[in-house]
Amino acid sequence: MRNMTESAEPVLDIWPYVDAVDLGALGFTDLTDVRYVYRDASDRLDHVLIGTGNFNTVFVVVVDRILGVVKGHHVLDLNERFGLGED
Repeated sequence: MRNMTESAEPVLDIWPYVDAVDLGALGFTDLTDVRYVYRDASDRLDHVLIGTGNFNTVFVVVVDRILGVVKGHHVLDLNERFGLGED
């Protein structure tokens, strides 16, 4: 994965997809803006990380750059996954 945040050009508008997601079911009231964009080694998939307002938690949208479609999304909660923030 390569950090493409500064140089990535969008192949489609992800916001209609994001707007259609039931954020309440995911435990969020709102999303902020794009924080990072990472590209896989094949140069096919972009992982667009959007802020959630929750510490160490991002909403990830996976975009297929070749087909120009959103493949899906995932909530990445680093606190839960790695036990961060626990004393």
